[in-house]
Amino acid sequence: MKSKLGKIFSGFKKGWLLLVILILIAPFSTAMSGKAKFKSITRNLYLGADIFKVVEAAQTDPDSVPYVVAEVFQTMLDTNFPARAEAIADEIALADPHVIGLQEVSTFYIQTPGDFIFGNPEQANTEIIDFYKVLDAALKARGMYYDAFTVTNADVELPMADPNAGPPYYLSDLRMVDHDVVLVRKGHSAWEVAADNYDLNVGMDLGGGYVEFTRGFVIVDTVIKGEIFRFVNTHLEVRSSPGSVYRFVQSVQMQELLGYLTGLPDPKPIIMVGDFNSSPEDVPGDYEHPLAGPLPYVPPYTQAVGAGYLDAWLEQSKYDEGFTSGFDEYVSDPDAELTTRIDLVFLDPLDLTIDKVKCDVVGDEVSDMVPNPNDPGFYLWPSDHAGVVTKVKFLTP
Repeated sequence: MKSKLGKIFSGFKKGWLLLVILILIAPFSTAMSGKAKFKSITRNLYLGADIFKVVEAAQTDPDSVPYVVAEVFQTMLDTNFPARAEAIADEIALADPHVIGLQEVSTFYIQTPGDFIFGNPEQANTEIIDFYKVLDAALKARGMYYDAFTVTNADVELPMADPNAGPPYYLSDLRMVDHDVVLVRKGHSAWEVAADNYDLNVGMDLGGGYVEFTRGFVIVDTVIKGEIFRFVNTHLEVRSSPGSVYRFVQSVQMQELLGYLTGLPDPKPIIMVGDFNSSPEDVPGDYEHPLAGPLPYVPPYTQAVGAGYLDAWLEQSKYDEGFTSGFDEYVSDPDAELTTRIDLVFLDPLDLTIDKVKCDVVGDEVSDMVPNPNDPGFYLWPSDHAGVVTKVKFLTP
Protein backbone atom coordinates (compact mmCIF):
# COMPACT_ATOMS: atom_id res chain seq x y z
CA MET A 1 0.00 0.00 0.00
CA LYS A 2 1.30 3.42 -0.98
CA SER A 3 1.90 6.00 1.66
CA LYS A 4 -0.09 9.24 1.65
CA LEU A 5 2.98 11.06 0.36
CA GLY A 6 3.37 8.47 -2.38
CA LYS A 7 -0.23 8.97 -3.44
CA ILE A 8 0.28 12.73 -3.59
CA PHE A 9 3.51 12.31 -5.57
CA SER A 10 1.78 9.85 -7.93
CA GLY A 11 -1.08 12.30 -8.43
CA PHE A 12 1.42 15.09 -9.04
CA LYS A 13 3.19 13.02 -11.71
CA LYS A 14 -0.13 12.29 -13.44
CA GLY A 15 -1.12 15.95 -13.32
CA TRP A 16 2.30 17.06 -14.57
CA LEU A 17 2.11 14.53 -17.39
CA LEU A 18 -1.35 15.79 -18.37
CA LEU A 19 -0.07 19.38 -18.32
CA VAL A 20 2.88 18.46 -20.56
CA ILE A 21 0.55 16.71 -23.00
CA LEU A 22 -1.74 19.73 -23.12
CA ILE A 23 1.20 22.06 -23.73
CA LEU A 24 2.54 19.83 -26.49
CA ILE A 25 -0.74 19.47 -28.32
CA ALA A 26 -1.83 23.07 -27.79
CA PRO A 27 -0.12 24.38 -30.96
CA PHE A 28 -1.82 21.68 -32.99
CA SER A 29 -5.26 22.10 -31.47
CA THR A 30 -5.20 25.89 -31.68
CA ALA A 31 -3.41 26.17 -35.02
CA MET A 32 -6.71 25.56 -36.76
CA SER A 33 -9.08 26.55 -33.95
CA GLY A 34 -9.85 30.06 -35.27
CA LYS A 35 -12.36 30.72 -38.01
CA ALA A 36 -12.71 33.54 -40.51
CA LYS A 37 -15.80 33.87 -42.69
CA PHE A 38 -15.43 35.79 -45.94
CA LYS A 39 -18.62 36.76 -47.76
CA SER A 40 -18.53 38.22 -51.26
CA ILE A 41 -20.66 38.89 -54.32
CA THR A 42 -19.57 39.12 -57.92
CA ARG A 43 -22.05 41.09 -60.04
CA ASN A 44 -21.97 42.20 -63.66
CA LEU A 45 -24.33 45.20 -63.68
CA TYR A 46 -24.88 45.07 -67.47
CA LEU A 47 -24.35 48.32 -69.32
CA GLY A 48 -27.90 48.05 -70.64
CA ALA A 49 -27.53 47.25 -74.34
CA ASP A 50 -25.61 45.20 -76.87
CA ILE A 51 -22.77 47.49 -77.97
CA PHE A 52 -21.55 44.90 -80.45
CA LYS A 53 -24.38 46.01 -82.71
CA VAL A 54 -22.23 49.09 -83.30
CA VAL A 55 -19.23 46.91 -84.12
CA GLU A 56 -21.27 44.98 -86.67
CA ALA A 57 -22.60 48.21 -88.20
CA ALA A 58 -19.09 49.64 -88.53
CA GLN A 59 -17.96 46.54 -90.38
CA THR A 60 -20.94 46.26 -92.73
CA ASP A 61 -22.31 49.80 -93.18
CA PRO A 62 -20.17 52.54 -91.57
CA ASP A 63 -22.68 55.26 -92.52
CA SER A 64 -25.27 53.60 -90.27
CA VAL A 65 -23.15 53.87 -87.10
CA PRO A 66 -24.80 57.06 -85.71
CA TYR A 67 -28.23 55.48 -86.08
CA VAL A 68 -27.18 52.21 -84.46
CA VAL A 69 -25.56 54.18 -81.61
CA ALA A 70 -28.93 55.92 -81.12
CA GLU A 71 -30.65 52.51 -81.03
CA VAL A 72 -28.18 51.17 -78.45
CA PHE A 73 -28.59 54.32 -76.35
CA GLN A 74 -32.37 53.98 -76.38
CA THR A 75 -32.10 50.33 -75.32
CA MET A 76 -29.86 51.40 -72.41
CA LEU A 77 -32.58 53.83 -71.31
CA ASP A 78 -35.30 51.20 -71.78
CA THR A 79 -33.51 48.61 -69.66
CA ASN A 80 -33.64 51.16 -66.85
CA PHE A 81 -30.67 50.69 -64.59
CA PRO A 82 -32.21 52.68 -61.69
CA ALA A 83 -34.98 50.08 -61.50
CA ARG A 84 -32.55 47.18 -61.86
CA ALA A 85 -30.26 48.69 -59.23
CA GLU A 86 -33.03 48.36 -56.65
CA ALA A 87 -33.10 44.60 -57.22
CA ILE A 88 -29.31 44.34 -57.04
CA ALA A 89 -29.27 46.39 -53.83
CA ASP A 90 -31.84 44.00 -52.37
CA GLU A 91 -29.56 41.06 -53.22
CA ILE A 92 -26.64 42.76 -51.52
CA ALA A 93 -28.70 43.68 -48.45
CA LEU A 94 -29.85 40.08 -48.08
CA ALA A 95 -26.36 38.62 -48.43
CA ASP A 96 -24.64 41.38 -46.40
CA PRO A 97 -21.23 40.67 -47.98
CA HIS A 98 -17.91 41.96 -46.72
CA VAL A 99 -16.68 42.65 -50.26
CA ILE A 100 -18.34 43.06 -53.66
CA GLY A 101 -16.85 42.79 -57.14
CA LEU A 102 -18.78 44.79 -59.75
CA GLN A 103 -18.26 44.76 -63.51
CA GLU A 104 -19.75 46.93 -66.27
CA VAL A 105 -20.16 49.85 -63.90
CA SER A 106 -20.93 52.29 -66.68
CA THR A 107 -21.13 56.05 -66.93
CA PHE A 108 -22.80 57.69 -69.94
CA TYR A 109 -22.18 61.24 -71.14
CA ILE A 110 -23.57 63.31 -74.01
CA GLN A 111 -22.45 66.34 -75.96
CA THR A 112 -25.00 68.22 -78.07
CA PRO A 113 -24.33 69.15 -80.78
CA GLY A 114 -21.53 66.67 -81.31
CA ASP A 115 -18.13 67.34 -82.78
CA PHE A 116 -16.93 63.77 -83.30
CA ILE A 117 -17.13 63.96 -87.09
CA PHE A 118 -14.92 67.06 -86.96
CA GLY A 119 -12.08 65.25 -85.20
CA ASN A 120 -13.66 65.05 -81.73
CA PRO A 121 -11.61 67.86 -80.11
CA GLU A 122 -13.64 67.72 -76.87
CA GLN A 123 -14.97 64.76 -74.89
CA ALA A 124 -18.64 64.60 -74.07
CA ASN A 125 -18.96 65.48 -70.38
CA THR A 126 -22.65 66.08 -69.64
CA GLU A 127 -23.50 63.14 -67.43
CA ILE A 128 -26.60 61.13 -68.27
CA ILE A 129 -26.24 58.35 -65.71
CA ASP A 130 -23.53 56.97 -63.44
CA PHE A 131 -24.30 53.37 -62.50
CA TYR A 132 -22.09 53.50 -59.42
CA LYS A 133 -23.86 56.56 -58.01
CA VAL A 134 -27.24 54.97 -58.61
CA LEU A 135 -26.32 51.69 -56.91
CA ASP A 136 -24.52 53.42 -54.05
CA ALA A 137 -27.63 55.51 -53.33
CA ALA A 138 -29.78 52.36 -53.35
CA LEU A 139 -27.39 50.68 -50.89
CA LYS A 140 -27.30 53.69 -48.58
CA ALA A 141 -31.10 53.77 -48.59
CA ARG A 142 -30.86 50.28 -47.10
CA GLY A 143 -28.34 51.35 -44.46
CA MET A 144 -25.41 49.75 -46.29
CA TYR A 145 -22.17 51.67 -46.70
CA TYR A 146 -19.16 50.60 -48.72
CA ASP A 147 -15.81 52.08 -49.70
CA ALA A 148 -15.14 51.94 -53.43
CA PHE A 149 -11.93 51.02 -55.27
CA THR A 150 -12.18 51.60 -59.02
CA VAL A 151 -10.35 51.00 -62.27
CA THR A 152 -11.40 52.90 -65.40
CA ASN A 153 -11.44 50.75 -68.51
CA ALA A 154 -12.84 51.52 -71.96
CA ASP A 155 -13.66 55.15 -72.71
CA VAL A 156 -15.62 55.15 -75.97
CA GLU A 157 -17.19 58.12 -77.75
CA LEU A 158 -19.16 57.92 -81.00
CA PRO A 159 -21.52 60.10 -83.04
CA MET A 160 -25.22 59.51 -82.39
CA ALA A 161 -28.18 60.48 -84.54
CA ASP A 162 -30.16 62.93 -82.45
CA PRO A 163 -33.09 65.07 -83.70
CA ASN A 164 -32.59 67.31 -80.68
CA ALA A 165 -29.14 68.28 -81.90
CA GLY A 166 -30.52 70.49 -84.66
CA PRO A 167 -29.33 71.22 -88.19
CA PRO A 168 -27.33 70.75 -90.22
CA TYR A 169 -26.05 67.40 -88.89
CA TYR A 170 -28.50 66.36 -86.17
CA LEU A 171 -25.71 64.60 -84.32
CA SER A 172 -24.74 64.38 -80.67
CA ASP A 173 -21.74 62.57 -79.28
CA LEU A 174 -22.41 59.70 -76.89
CA ARG A 175 -19.63 58.64 -74.56
CA MET A 176 -19.55 55.51 -72.43
CA VAL A 177 -16.91 54.91 -69.76
CA ASP A 178 -16.57 51.43 -68.28
CA HIS A 179 -15.34 50.66 -64.77
CA ASP A 180 -14.74 47.67 -62.54
CA VAL A 181 -15.30 48.38 -58.86
CA VAL A 182 -14.51 46.66 -55.58
CA LEU A 183 -16.73 47.63 -52.66
CA VAL A 184 -15.55 46.93 -49.10
CA ARG A 185 -18.03 47.24 -46.27
CA LYS A 186 -17.23 50.21 -44.08
CA GLY A 187 -15.67 49.21 -40.80
CA HIS A 188 -13.19 46.85 -42.45
CA SER A 189 -9.69 48.14 -43.12
CA ALA A 190 -8.89 47.98 -46.82
CA TRP A 191 -6.28 49.38 -49.16
CA GLU A 192 -5.71 49.27 -52.89
CA VAL A 193 -2.93 47.00 -54.10
CA ALA A 194 -3.45 47.69 -57.80
CA ALA A 195 -5.96 49.09 -60.28
CA ASP A 196 -4.71 48.67 -63.82
CA ASN A 197 -5.60 47.90 -67.42
CA TYR A 198 -4.45 44.92 -69.44
CA ASP A 199 -1.66 45.40 -71.94
CA LEU A 200 -3.56 43.64 -74.73
CA ASN A 201 -7.09 44.75 -75.65
CA VAL A 202 -9.35 44.52 -78.70
CA GLY A 203 -9.34 47.66 -80.84
CA MET A 204 -10.99 48.59 -84.12
CA ASP A 205 -12.19 51.44 -86.28
CA LEU A 206 -15.75 52.51 -85.44
CA GLY A 207 -17.48 55.34 -87.22
CA GLY A 208 -14.28 56.91 -88.44
CA GLY A 209 -12.32 56.68 -85.19
CA TYR A 210 -10.16 54.02 -83.56
CA VAL A 211 -11.73 52.57 -80.41
CA GLU A 212 -10.07 50.26 -77.90
CA PHE A 213 -12.24 48.12 -75.63
CA THR A 214 -9.89 48.35 -72.67
CA ARG A 215 -10.32 45.85 -69.83
CA GLY A 216 -8.85 45.93 -66.34
CA PHE A 217 -8.62 44.58 -62.81
CA VAL A 218 -8.73 45.84 -59.22
CA ILE A 219 -6.82 44.23 -56.34
CA VAL A 220 -7.66 45.19 -52.76
CA ASP A 221 -6.32 43.85 -49.47
CA THR A 222 -8.85 43.86 -46.64
CA VAL A 223 -8.96 42.70 -43.04
CA ILE A 224 -11.79 40.32 -42.13
CA LYS A 225 -11.89 38.84 -38.62
CA GLY A 226 -8.26 39.76 -38.08
CA GLU A 227 -7.08 38.00 -41.24
CA ILE A 228 -5.82 39.86 -44.32
CA PHE A 229 -7.35 38.68 -47.59
CA ARG A 230 -6.49 39.73 -51.13
CA PHE A 231 -9.63 40.38 -53.18
CA VAL A 232 -9.32 40.50 -56.97
CA ASN A 233 -12.04 41.67 -59.38
CA THR A 234 -11.82 41.61 -63.17
CA HIS A 235 -13.80 41.56 -66.40
CA LEU A 236 -12.01 39.81 -69.24
CA GLU A 237 -12.63 40.21 -72.96
CA VAL A 238 -15.78 38.60 -74.33
CA ARG A 239 -15.86 34.94 -75.17
CA SER A 240 -17.21 34.94 -78.72
CA SER A 241 -16.75 31.84 -80.88
CA PRO A 242 -13.84 29.36 -80.59
CA GLY A 243 -10.89 30.44 -82.69
CA SER A 244 -11.80 34.12 -82.53
CA VAL A 245 -9.46 36.99 -81.70
CA TYR A 246 -11.54 37.55 -78.56
CA ARG A 247 -10.61 34.11 -77.19
CA PHE A 248 -6.96 34.86 -77.81
CA VAL A 249 -7.11 38.29 -76.13
CA GLN A 250 -8.93 37.05 -73.03
CA SER A 251 -6.38 34.26 -72.70
CA VAL A 252 -3.49 36.75 -72.75
CA GLN A 253 -5.31 38.97 -70.25
CA MET A 254 -5.76 36.08 -67.82
CA GLN A 255 -2.12 35.14 -68.18
CA GLU A 256 -1.16 38.72 -67.33
CA LEU A 257 -3.41 38.80 -64.25
CA LEU A 258 -2.14 35.49 -62.88
CA GLY A 259 1.45 36.57 -63.45
CA TYR A 260 0.80 39.90 -61.74
CA LEU A 261 -0.65 38.18 -58.68
CA THR A 262 2.25 35.74 -58.49
CA GLY A 263 4.72 38.62 -58.62
CA LEU A 264 3.17 40.58 -55.76
CA PRO A 265 5.25 40.66 -52.58
CA ASP A 266 3.86 39.52 -49.24
CA PRO A 267 1.33 36.93 -50.52
CA LYS A 268 -2.14 36.77 -48.99
CA PRO A 269 -5.04 34.32 -49.28
CA ILE A 270 -6.79 35.26 -52.53
CA ILE A 271 -10.46 35.50 -53.46
CA MET A 272 -10.58 36.24 -57.20
CA VAL A 273 -13.97 37.06 -58.72
CA GLY A 274 -15.34 38.48 -61.92
CA ASP A 275 -16.91 38.03 -65.29
CA PHE A 276 -14.18 35.88 -66.80
CA ASN A 277 -16.17 35.17 -69.98
CA SER A 278 -14.84 31.64 -69.69
CA SER A 279 -16.52 28.43 -68.57
CA PRO A 280 -15.25 25.04 -67.44
CA GLU A 281 -16.36 23.66 -70.82
CA ASP A 282 -14.05 25.90 -72.86
CA VAL A 283 -11.08 24.18 -74.50
CA PRO A 284 -7.72 25.42 -75.84
CA GLY A 285 -7.48 26.41 -79.46
CA ASP A 286 -5.78 28.64 -82.02
CA TYR A 287 -6.58 32.07 -83.37
CA GLU A 288 -5.53 32.36 -87.00
CA HIS A 289 -3.81 35.74 -87.18
CA PRO A 290 -3.78 37.13 -90.74
CA LEU A 291 -0.05 37.90 -90.54
CA ALA A 292 1.43 35.88 -87.67
CA GLY A 293 -0.42 32.66 -88.41
CA PRO A 294 -1.95 30.43 -85.71
CA LEU A 295 -1.71 31.84 -82.18
CA PRO A 296 -2.54 29.33 -79.44
CA TYR A 297 -4.76 30.26 -76.52
CA VAL A 298 -5.73 28.61 -73.24
CA PRO A 299 -9.13 29.51 -71.73
CA PRO A 300 -8.96 31.68 -68.59
CA TYR A 301 -10.79 29.04 -66.54
CA THR A 302 -8.24 26.40 -67.49
CA GLN A 303 -5.38 28.78 -66.68
CA ALA A 304 -6.72 29.55 -63.20
CA VAL A 305 -7.22 25.90 -62.27
CA GLY A 306 -3.86 25.00 -63.77
CA ALA A 307 -2.22 27.68 -61.61
CA GLY A 308 -3.61 26.03 -58.49
CA TYR A 309 -6.70 28.14 -57.88
CA LEU A 310 -9.79 26.38 -56.58
CA ASP A 311 -13.14 26.86 -58.28
CA ALA A 312 -15.30 27.85 -55.30
CA TRP A 313 -18.42 26.47 -56.94
CA LEU A 314 -16.91 22.99 -57.06
CA GLU A 315 -15.69 23.21 -53.46
CA GLN A 316 -19.26 22.97 -52.19
CA SER A 317 -20.53 19.68 -50.82
CA LYS A 318 -23.44 19.88 -53.28
CA TYR A 319 -23.89 21.99 -56.38
CA ASP A 320 -25.77 22.23 -59.67
CA GLU A 321 -24.74 23.76 -63.00
CA GLY A 322 -24.50 27.24 -61.48
CA PHE A 323 -25.27 28.99 -64.77
CA THR A 324 -24.90 32.78 -64.68
CA SER A 325 -25.18 33.94 -68.32
CA GLY A 326 -26.96 35.13 -70.24
CA PHE A 327 -30.28 36.81 -70.60
CA ASP A 328 -30.93 38.70 -73.82
CA GLU A 329 -30.22 42.34 -74.55
CA TYR A 330 -33.60 43.56 -73.32
CA VAL A 331 -33.52 41.56 -70.03
CA SER A 332 -37.32 41.38 -70.10
CA ASP A 333 -38.18 37.83 -71.12
CA PRO A 334 -39.51 35.92 -68.08
CA ASP A 335 -39.01 32.62 -69.94
CA ALA A 336 -35.31 33.27 -70.64
CA GLU A 337 -32.83 30.78 -69.27
CA LEU A 338 -29.18 31.03 -68.29
CA THR A 339 -26.92 28.67 -70.20
CA THR A 340 -23.29 29.06 -69.10
CA ARG A 341 -21.21 29.57 -65.95
CA ILE A 342 -18.77 32.40 -66.64
CA ASP A 343 -19.13 34.53 -63.48
CA LEU A 344 -16.62 32.76 -61.31
CA VAL A 345 -14.99 32.76 -57.90
CA PHE A 346 -11.49 31.34 -57.53
CA LEU A 347 -9.75 30.68 -54.22
CA ASP A 348 -6.10 30.43 -53.22
CA PRO A 349 -6.21 29.84 -49.45
CA LEU A 350 -2.41 29.97 -49.14
CA ASP A 351 -1.62 28.82 -45.58
CA LEU A 352 -5.27 28.74 -44.47
CA THR A 353 -7.50 25.70 -44.59
CA ILE A 354 -10.92 25.92 -46.21
CA ASP A 355 -13.52 24.54 -43.82
CA LYS A 356 -16.68 25.13 -45.84
CA VAL A 357 -17.82 26.85 -49.03
CA LYS A 358 -21.36 27.91 -49.87
CA CYS A 359 -22.27 29.60 -53.16
CA ASP A 360 -25.63 30.87 -54.37
CA VAL A 361 -26.64 32.17 -57.77
CA VAL A 362 -28.85 35.25 -57.36
CA GLY A 363 -30.98 37.21 -59.79
CA ASP A 364 -31.99 34.13 -61.77
CA GLU A 365 -35.56 33.57 -60.56
CA VAL A 366 -38.62 35.21 -62.12
CA SER A 367 -39.45 36.53 -58.66
CA ASP A 368 -36.20 38.56 -58.87
CA MET A 369 -37.52 40.61 -61.80
CA VAL A 370 -38.59 44.20 -61.12
CA PRO A 371 -41.26 46.38 -62.74
CA ASN A 372 -40.03 48.50 -65.64
CA PRO A 373 -41.26 52.08 -65.15
CA ASN A 374 -40.52 52.71 -68.83
CA ASP A 375 -42.88 49.95 -69.91
CA PRO A 376 -45.78 49.42 -67.46
CA GLY A 377 -46.83 45.82 -67.12
CA PHE A 378 -43.40 44.48 -68.05
CA TYR A 379 -40.54 43.42 -65.82
CA LEU A 380 -36.75 43.42 -65.96
CA TRP A 381 -34.10 40.97 -64.82
CA PRO A 382 -31.59 42.69 -62.51
CA SER A 383 -28.91 42.16 -65.18
CA ASP A 384 -28.15 40.06 -68.22
CA HIS A 385 -26.02 37.96 -65.83
CA ALA A 386 -26.86 36.38 -62.54
CA GLY A 387 -24.71 37.18 -59.54
CA VAL A 388 -22.82 34.76 -57.32
CA VAL A 389 -22.82 35.04 -53.53
CA THR A 390 -19.96 33.11 -51.95
CA LYS A 391 -19.38 32.37 -48.28
CA VAL A 392 -16.07 30.76 -47.36
CA LYS A 393 -15.22 29.62 -43.87
CA PHE A 394 -11.47 29.40 -43.29
CA LEU A 395 -9.67 27.76 -40.39
CA THR A 396 -6.99 30.17 -39.25
CA PRO A 397 -3.92 29.96 -37.00
